[in-house]
Amino acid sequence: MCRWFAYIGEEPTLLEDVLIRPKHSIVKQIDVHFLPNLHITYDPHHGRKMLTSGVASDKHGPNHLTNIDGFGIGYYTGVAAEFNDDHVNKPCVYRNTRPPLNDLNMMSLCAHTSTKCVFAHIRAGSSFSPTVETNNHPFVFGRYMFMHNGFVGNFLKIKVALLQKLSTAAYTNIFGTTDTEHVAALFFTHLGADWVTELPLEKLKQAMINTLQDVLALIQDSIKDTDEELPLSNLNFAVTDSCQLLAVRFSSIDEFEPPSLYYSTKAGPVLNRKYPDHPDGKEEVPKKAMRATHEHGKHVIVASEPNTYNTEDWHLVPSTSFVLIDKNLNVTVEKIQL
Repeated sequence: MCRWFAYIGEEPTLLEDVLIRPKHSIVKQIDVHFLPNLHITYDPHHGRKMLTSGVASDKHGPNHLTNIDGFGIGYYTGVAAEFNDDHVNKPCVYRNTRPPLNDLNMMSLCAHTSTKCVFAHIRAGSSFSPTVETNNHPFVFGRYMFMHNGFVGNFLKIKVALLQKLSTAAYTNIFGTTDTEHVAALFFTHLGADWVTELPLEKLKQAMINTLQDVLALIQDSIKDTDEELPLSNLNFAVTDSCQLLAVRFSSIDEFEPPSLYYSTKAGPVLNRKYPDHPDGKEEVPKKAMRATHEHGKHVIVASEPNTYNTEDWHLVPSTSFVLIDKNLNVTVEKIQL
């Protein structure tokens, strides 16, 4: 499975602090994983790995979830809105197929860039989707970014039918071969042709419901008149316009937990070197000048795995749920009704 991380807040965050510095930052989530309140089991009947209730930590050692097929960062600086006539805050995206810890360009960028909204994604590619930069998340549609952890069942069988549902604008915005980018194009088809206007969060939610319904219906149609078992799809999506954020934790088969997903409204100061504490629960160097934790701005982090030591700061998102973050950074977790 892939892994992704999202931060949105009033307070700018240094990319190095949230993406590189922690012991369990996303760039280090290659084959060691930290899953509070979940652990991995194996279902021999279906031949599938499952997440079930329990407690796991990165002390349990490597497991089968290896992510080595590319890395991407998308973030907003406000520069595009300042210099362009449309005044739209569009994201900057950096992608590479090298292991992120060996990417000195990315390290330099992260050490000198802050943002109030960032998406980061480390990829575990599939056999039908090559390891190239155009297949790295997040994907950009106007002012929006979109990323995914999971897979679409029977994607190659439904691809042609899915393409027929796309608007011309969404179709021409596809540059890679992943199931994710095609589903993103379907989402932005439902959202409408205007990807530069700030839209209500409710409209993003409805577009996501329509997208999930379409994908599930296409998969169901793909096994019609066959003996094929309904394939599993894991659809942990995230989309943002820099002002609000929508995330999904979803499995197409109820008895299987989707990939892990957590959110936090408290971990921001721990991930910011201007404040006390350390993401690993220790001090590397005593800080001479710090701001008080309560001075940190309102924020929300949504991530496949926690990247700070204090698990009490993180909430496991229930299966089949939306995480809805509005412009005031209020968080609502609600059941997906399809």
